[in-house]
Amino acid sequence: MSHIFVKKVISEVKKYAGQEWWYNFRTIPTLIDEKQVETFSKSLSLKYSEITKKWDDDKNSEWIARVFLSAKMILSASVMLESLEYAERKNLRAVIPNLEYYSILSAIRAVVFVSPLIEWQNGKIIIQTHKKSINVVSDWLSNLDKDLAERFKKYILHSKAYRELISYRAPSSGDSFGKSTEFDVIELCQLLVELAQLHSEVLERSIHKHVKGTYNFKEEYITQVCHSKIDGNSFRDDEDAYRLDYLRRKYPLPTNIQHILSEGHVEDFFGSWCAKEETDDDIFDPDDNWYIIFDVTL
Repeated sequence: MSHIFVKKVISEVKKYAGQEWWYNFRTIPTLIDEKQVETFSKSLSLKYSEITKKWDDDKNSEWIARVFLSAKMILSASVMLESLEYAERKNLRAVIPNLEYYSILSAIRAVVFVSPLIEWQNGKIIIQTHKKSINVVSDWLSNLDKDLAERFKKYILHSKAYRELISYRAPSSGDSFGKSTEFDVIELCQLLVELAQLHSEVLERSIHKHVKGTYNFKEEYITQVCHSKIDGNSFRDDEDAYRLDYLRRKYPLPTNIQHILSEGHVEDFFGSWCAKEETDDDIFDPDDNWYIIFDVTL
């Protein structure tokens, strides 16, 4: 029995915005009107139904890969936010703009990977530009709250500019320039990853409604996730290959983000950023706060 079956057995369903959800949303309800969430979810369901009504092995493989990638972006954002907090405590100010921006960008990409509006394009979604990713999520937010979307876009573009200023211009004034305080970075990332989870649950609901029979998880999609080529350099992530092969054997159907994450995967992901040797008690430890923006385990 896979960890996904176990999670579905022990999870408690929550009622919110006119529907039942696996995840206990914490930030969406505080920033977005519940009626807007209900309307948005229904609209999203119609978009997913256009996909799930024409299900085949390729769509099955694509959406397992996309939910998996989204889950990894949430883990990545979590590690970077923990690193950000550590950098702030240690006065590592030169890296703070990068950590802030890329934390948000990872959370943005978590939404992009599960968006029904962005096509897979033989894996090109994985290397989608920052600009397009920001625009996609800004457009999605505008369907929920136009003012929130405008504030978000202004904030993320300022964060991007501030990161480029420090990294590329090396100002003699250091980081003395005013930083935007429109959002708390952790709260913003929480909002985005919960939006990704919401997408994945609506997708899963549509699959259960429209998809019948069994489908394969094709090897070529596993390769697209695990094998990266960057400027002529090739990288293969054997850990990702192992996790995806597990899904292929044990649960070859897309599920929601929280359920696709096994406790072993979460532990290994954070553990991969632990120090090789612990030299003192104040060394950075990514295991300190797995749940900084998302309930990665039940």
